[in-house]
Amino acid sequence: MRIKKQFILFAIILVIILWLGFLAKEQQKEPEFGFEKDYGLYWYGRNQTSQKAEPGVLNPYYDPNKPVVIFVHGWTPMQADTPPTFLFNVTDDEHKIEYNIDLAEKWLQDGWNIGIYYWHPFADEDEVWDAEDKIWTADSVNKMRWRDAEGNYHTENMPTQSASKLFYDDYISALEGYNGNEIRLAGHSLGNQMATLLILQTLEGIEAGEVASNLLPSRLTLLDPFWSPLSKDYLDGERTGTILRRDILQKIIPQGTAVEWIRSSLLTEASLFGEYTVDLQMQTPYTELAPEFCGPIDQVCRHDAAWKVYFLSYGDTAPQECIAAPGSEICVGTGRDVPMAQMPTNEILELMPLPYGWIQVRGPDEEDGRVTPQTNDDWFTRIEIEKDE
Repeated sequence: MRIKKQFILFAIILVIILWLGFLAKEQQKEPEFGFEKDYGLYWYGRNQTSQKAEPGVLNPYYDPNKPVVIFVHGWTPMQADTPPTFLFNVTDDEHKIEYNIDLAEKWLQDGWNIGIYYWHPFADEDEVWDAEDKIWTADSVNKMRWRDAEGNYHTENMPTQSASKLFYDDYISALEGYNGNEIRLAGHSLGNQMATLLILQTLEGIEAGEVASNLLPSRLTLLDPFWSPLSKDYLDGERTGTILRRDILQKIIPQGTAVEWIRSSLLTEASLFGEYTVDLQMQTPYTELAPEFCGPIDQVCRHDAAWKVYFLSYGDTAPQECIAAPGSEICVGTGRDVPMAQMPTNEILELMPLPYGWIQVRGPDEEDGRVTPQTNDDWFTRIEIEKDE
């Protein structure tokens, strides 16, 4: 037990150091003020065009009869003017290739409504824990202060509701009258908490008869999810991860929502410790990426790779499973696909009860898809997931 506690303490210290490095890197960026997006749900069209979902306003990028996928970003320190978009810029140093990829393009071609829920004015805090507090309550130390494009904090006209409640209200409003056949939520880093709480609120609304049952998302994707290792006074001393992992297992999965977990960086190391972690890994397709197209110590790039590779994978060939040959380190293909965005939700549901996951490795003939962001050259070996006795 003492060894386990030492590991947890080490993980917490490591995560704090890495998050400080994340913040330092963001502060080194040249400011590009003038980003005009307010918080809220924005639907995207071709060539990175977008429009905020607003009641009574026709939106050319939304069709209530088509499937929906919504991405929720995480902590955005010093990024009030440069929150995420679906444009993926990365350089593959191994092959001397620079990629500029529109991650929304293939989804749009296949008839999806694709959007981003922006909460960046509130997520732009110097400490990740302060941004996390705003997801749960509007009455934390910093309340719901917001940051403008010039980097200034404001307390005037602050919302009186938490970020997750704002998300829920905007979601229900935007999808009123929805008739499509699928809704997916994908939350990156802290955004996983936003997405999970949205589903829990939707379940409450359905139970109360206030929300149409078809607004319950059919799929939840946790993209390098971050739950802080700190106990919270507003949660009666519990940790965010303990509550959400438990609720996913006990409330969300039993309602038929497919859940998948993709990890990609050391920034979420502390999230692997805590109650219900292994239980959740055993009940969801759990996949570990090794994004070697990022620098070996660039944990920010590796952290972001989870959501960017996931959205890119939709239009790509599925990654493949392999297992080590007996008495050899060579990985031999099994002919099975590894879960990513292109895998249909019904197949994700079939994988969920299986107590194993996947780790990205070199494939047969030493093919190494880890050095490219595409998934058509990726191989993953299966790992057994077991609870500690």
